[in-house]
Amino acid sequence: MTYEKQPVTSDQRPSVAIIIVNWNRQEDTLACLESVARITYPHRRIILVDNGSQDGSAQAVRERFPQVMVIALPQNLRFAGGNNLGLREVLARGDDYALLLNNDTTV
Repeated sequence: MTYEKQPVTSDQRPSVAIIIVNWNRQEDTLACLESVARITYPHRRIILVDNGSQDGSAQAVRERFPQVMVIALPQNLRFAGGNNLGLREVLARGDDYALLLNNDTTV
């Protein structure tokens, strides 16, 4: 018996949430988001958790990347706390996967 792999249609692909945590690193974060915005995978969404930045990061992201969900926190929960908050959002929305990226990453 031969197994023939069926092509995957876009409706069958899993959803992926990309979580990026920022704290006062606006330029790095904007560069990261520019690279992530070029990803062609259709079932993805981007979540930025801003850890109480004072450099205007959250507003800059909202202006340049309106498709990004911005969670702006009043204080710095640090890297783990920011990711945990983003992961709670992923679980609440029911995404299949979460990808945690450092804000100085270029994909």
